[in-house]
Amino acid sequence: MEELALTDEQAKALIEILKYILRKYKVDLSPGKRGDILLKSIDERHEFILNYSTSKYRSDKISIHIREKNTNLSLVRVNIDPNGFHNNSDGVIKGNRILVFSTEEFVNKDDGFTHVKAYPLPECFTNPNDLEQVFLDFLVYINVKREGKIEFVGLV
Repeated sequence: MEELALTDEQAKALIEILKYILRKYKVDLSPGKRGDILLKSIDERHEFILNYSTSKYRSDKISIHIREKNTNLSLVRVNIDPNGFHNNSDGVIKGNRILVFSTEEFVNKDDGFTHVKAYPLPECFTNPNDLEQVFLDFLVYINVKREGKIEFVGLV
């Protein structure tokens, strides 16, 4: 079996590190849009990529995740999709959810790929119906200091 380049403890520490946005971004969350935002830890030892994408056909669906740049492993992902689901090794999580890095899930799934475990969306995501708010709540969840570097393009 392959091994992951991170442990659960290392992934948790990377999620909790204070991060900042390297430049200004215009984030467009209208249907069918996607983008990347480069992040760096305050001590400049770690780099991250925050990816987001919205469904081309549905205005209530978004995926946002952060991955560690060197390993390219997903640390945390939020899926806002009231109709979607994720198959964990121990059962299905339906609806809006958060997926967190898990070596245990990697071992249990034994597919050589899946290294996240899904959970119901935490209550700190204050309004899953508002994609901008979900995006902002995600930044807080992964400990990003915004400093006015995110501007949302008007939703159509």
